[in-house]
Amino acid sequence: MRRRLSVFAVLLAGAAVLTPPAAAAAAAPEGVTLPTGERIAVRTTADGRFLYDVRPAAEKGMARALVHLRLGDRDYEVPATALPYLGRGLDLGLFDVKALLAGAAAPVDPARFGAALAKQFKEDNAKGRFGGQGLFAGGKTFALSGTPARRAAQPRSVMRTVSVDATDIAGRPADTGVAFLYNTDDGNLLDPNESLNYFAGGTAKFSAPDGNYSALGLFWTADADGNPTEVRFSAQPEFAVKADKTVRVDASRASSKLTWVTPRPALLDDTGFLFRRAAKTGPALLVDFDAGPGVPIAVSPTAVPVRTGALQTYPYSRLVSPPGPGTPYEYVLQKASTGTIPRQRYVITANDVAAVDSTYFSEYASLGLRQRSGMFSFEDSGGRVSHPIQLPRRQVEYVSAAPDLRWFGGFSKYLPSSQFPGWAGGQYEAFHVYRGGSAVTEDWNKFPLHPVGGVALLPLDDGTAPMQPAATRAGDLLRVSITPFSDNEPGHTGFGLYGEARDTITGHYTLTQDGTTIAEESPAGVTELTLEQAVAPGPSTLGLTVDAGRTGPMYHQSTATHTEWTWPSQHVEGSTLPAALVCVRQREGVDRSCGAEPMLTLGYAVGGLRPDGSTVAGPQGFDLTVGHLQQSAASPVTGATAQYSLDGTTWHDATVTPRGDGVFHAEFTAVPESFRGGDVSLRVTAADAAGATVSETITAAYHVYPS
Repeated sequence: MRRRLSVFAVLLAGAAVLTPPAAAAAAAPEGVTLPTGERIAVRTTADGRFLYDVRPAAEKGMARALVHLRLGDRDYEVPATALPYLGRGLDLGLFDVKALLAGAAAPVDPARFGAALAKQFKEDNAKGRFGGQGLFAGGKTFALSGTPARRAAQPRSVMRTVSVDATDIAGRPADTGVAFLYNTDDGNLLDPNESLNYFAGGTAKFSAPDGNYSALGLFWTADADGNPTEVRFSAQPEFAVKADKTVRVDASRASSKLTWVTPRPALLDDTGFLFRRAAKTGPALLVDFDAGPGVPIAVSPTAVPVRTGALQTYPYSRLVSPPGPGTPYEYVLQKASTGTIPRQRYVITANDVAAVDSTYFSEYASLGLRQRSGMFSFEDSGGRVSHPIQLPRRQVEYVSAAPDLRWFGGFSKYLPSSQFPGWAGGQYEAFHVYRGGSAVTEDWNKFPLHPVGGVALLPLDDGTAPMQPAATRAGDLLRVSITPFSDNEPGHTGFGLYGEARDTITGHYTLTQDGTTIAEESPAGVTELTLEQAVAPGPSTLGLTVDAGRTGPMYHQSTATHTEWTWPSQHVEGSTLPAALVCVRQREGVDRSCGAEPMLTLGYAVGGLRPDGSTVAGPQGFDLTVGHLQQSAASPVTGATAQYSLDGTTWHDATVTPRGDGVFHAEFTAVPESFRGGDVSLRVTAADAAGATVSETITAAYHVYPS
C-alpha cells in the first residue's frame, strides 16, 4: 500500500477573559477519494508543504501500482490502470489532488468505476489496444466537474512539433506507454496537459516553443490477469528545440535493471523509481512510479551531466528477511543521483545504512500499518509505501543513511473498521536523519502514553522540516500545541483525540493566568490540542491543564491522562526560534518571531516492559526524565515524586532516587490480586528552580502479570 500522511488545521472559537485570536485545533486527516476509489489524505508540514497518504483501492494488479506526478504546480495520484487512457478517455485532472480537496467532483461512483477501469485495462491489455472501446466507446470521456479550465502560458515564439518516438518493451512501435515533455528553461511554460501524451503507432507528439527540453518515456507490461510484470524509464534528459524535432526514448534503452545487493539475504517486497527534472525557473517535473511488490524496474543510464536545470533520480525499495526463526529484519533503501542517471546495481554495506532496532508495542494482537518515507533535500512533497505489520512486533530495520536524506513516517496500531483514511492508535514521527554505520533503538507506542509537544530531530540550523514547540510566546500571544496519547520517543506524537465512532474519546483543556481561567475548550476528533491566546503583558504564572480519555476495543493501556503545567511567563520581544522550529503551522511563509516557553516535559521508561505493554508483577522500576521545551530558558530541575495505584483510587508512594541531569528512578512493588494480573496507574510531579511545575496522572499506564 502507498500511504502519505496528513493533518489540516481547523479553527475553533476560544473562550477568554481577554480578547484573543481564535483558538485552533489540528483536525483529523482530511481526505478525498479518487474517481477510481483510492483514498487520499494530506498532512501539512509546519512550513506549508504537503505529505501524501494514499491507500490503493486494490491490493494487487495494475490498480495497486500508483504513479505520483508533479506537473506544473499540481500533484496527481494516478493508478496505473488509468495511465493508458490519459488523454484518450480520462482527463488528467481527474487525479488532481488539490482540485479534489477543493471540492471538485467526478461524475462516477468510485468503487464501481475503479473496478470497471481495472476490468477494461485487463481486456485491452489482452488485445494490445487501449481506448475507444468498452468504457470509452463512442468517444466517451471522463473529467472532474467544478474546476476552472487551466490556461497554458502563451509563448511568444513559433511553436514546433516535438515527436517523441519509441519502441515498447517488446520492440514494436509503442502503442502503450506515456511520454513526458518538459521545458528545462521554464517549468511553467507547458500546461500539465501539454506535458504528457500517450504513444500511438510509436510516437507521442507535442507542440512546444523553442528552448531546452527533457523527454521521458514510461513503459510497462502486464500479464493476462492485469498484474504488472515490468516497468521501464527511458529518458533523453536534455536536448534543444530550434525547429521541428524528433527524439527517441525506446524502451530498450532502459537496459539497467534495479538490483540491490545486501549484506543479509532479503526478498524484494515493494519497489519504485523517482525521476525529477528541474528547470532554471518554475516548478519541476516529477514522475514517481510505485510499481508494487516484486515488480522489476529498469532505467536508461546516462553519462553526460545535464547543463540546463537539474536532474535527480532515485530508486526506492523495501526488502524483507526470508521466512525462518530469529528476529525478522528488513531493508528500506533509496539512493539518489544528480546530473546523470547511473546504472542501477547498488551494493549496500554496513556504512550505507543505520541499523534500527524497532519495537512496536500493542496490548492486543492486531494488523497495523507502518510507513517509513524518505525525502531528499531536492523534493517539494513526499510520501512512500506503507505496509501491513503484525503487532506487537520487534524487528531490525536497515535504513539508508545520507546527509540530505530526511526520514519521516508513522505507525498505525490497527486498521479501523470504518474511519477514513485508515490509521488509528499509533504515532507520527518528526523528520530526522540517520548516520551510516550507526545502531539506534526506536520504541513505537511504548507505554505509558501521555500528552507531549513537537520536537525537532534535525539540527537546529536545519530548516527543511521545521517543528512547532508545545508552547511559544510572541509579545503577549501564547500559542500551544499538545498531542495526547503520545509515546516517549523524542519526536513521536500520537493521534490525539482522533479515533473511530465505536471508541469513546474525550478531551478538555483549561488555560489560566495567575489562577484565573482565560481559555477553556473540549475539542473532539482532533489530533493536536492547539490554541492561540492573548495573555496579560506583565510577568505572571501561566497554567495549562489537559485531560484526555480513550477507550474502545483496541485500547486497554494508558486510557486516560490528567496533566497540569505551571510556568513563569512574561512579555517576549525580539526572540527568534532557530531554523528547525516555527511559532505556528501555516500554509505559506514561516514565522519564527517568538520564544519557547519554559514548560517542563516528562518521559517514562518502564523496566522490563514487553511489547504487549506488560511486565511481571513484583518489584517495579521506571526512569522518569524531566526536561524543558527545546530552546526555552531551562532552570535546574529540583525534584520529582512518584506514586502508583492498582485500582486507580488508592495511591501509594514510590521510592524516587535522583540520577542526575533531570533523570529520576522510581521503585515500588506491584502484586495484583487477580490471576489475570492488573493495571498499574502512575502519578508523578516535578519542579524546577524557576517555579515551573508539572503533575501527571496516567490511568492504566501499563499491565502486570503474576510471575
